[in-house]
Amino acid sequence: MRTQIDRVKKVYSFWGRFPLFYVWQDYFTFMGRPKFIRGRTVKQLNLRSGDKVLEVACGSGRNFSFIRKAIGKEGRLIGFDYSQEMLDAAKKLCQKKNWDNIKLIQGDAAELGVGEGNFDAVISVLGISAIPGWERAVQKCYDALKSGGVLVVCDARLFNGFFSFLNPLVKLIYSRFAAWDPSKNIPEKIKVVFGNLEIENLNFDTFFIAKAIKH
Repeated sequence: MRTQIDRVKKVYSFWGRFPLFYVWQDYFTFMGRPKFIRGRTVKQLNLRSGDKVLEVACGSGRNFSFIRKAIGKEGRLIGFDYSQEMLDAAKKLCQKKNWDNIKLIQGDAAELGVGEGNFDAVISVLGISAIPGWERAVQKCYDALKSGGVLVVCDARLFNGFFSFLNPLVKLIYSRFAAWDPSKNIPEKIKVVFGNLEIENLNFDTFFIAKAIKH
């Protein structure tokens, strides 16, 4: 596990040092639809002004603008990430935009020391699949939510059907440069932990948005 965590740290430390490259790969990864998919993912949280949101594996803050637009200045966003370099990039973004209701925390999502029952919503985009202790991280997301709180996870899958011949190349590239592990059945784990699940498939079923409510 330690070796896996160090590998993730190395990968995302690189992206944190070169955030413009990360923006470029965002368009490539989302097949030219990063704003649409990220915005749609945040929309599934059904946020209101003043809500408190936790973003797990927040990276350089690519979702912050969507979340902050929904929660307003009265809301609060906690960005949590393992990579300090990514958080440094996120901090620069917050300073540039004068976003003063965003707090950044460095740590392992499998431990997620942010308290229990504190958040109206938890979101993770392309994060859970890269976390070595991902199953524990899903449980920690559940614990962090208030009763009635919402978890929304957007992540990726390999191709099905005609384009499946690309899968070996896709797996090679994203396992190396994004620490992505497509073998993780994230929706099923969410369903087990929360007892409910809604799922939407996008981009030829290579992306999914999974939503669950803490009852």
